[in-house]
Amino acid sequence: MTKFHAVMIDETGCEFGVSVTARSREAAFDKLREDYPESRCDQLESPADTRKREQRMYRQAERDY
Repeated sequence: MTKFHAVMIDETGCEFGVSVTARSREAAFDKLREDYPESRCDQLESPADTRKREQRMYRQAERDY
């Protein structure tokens, strides 16, 4: 099981964060749709996704500065 973090957009356009534990990315999307039918998932990250995004950001910062 993996703990995912999602950025959701509600029916009024406001963002809110949600954590969900699921066996796969697809299962996480299914659970979010089930738990928040009025909202949409704007971003879904696993800890590995977060690590990769941060590493890219730091590499870019090193090149730029």
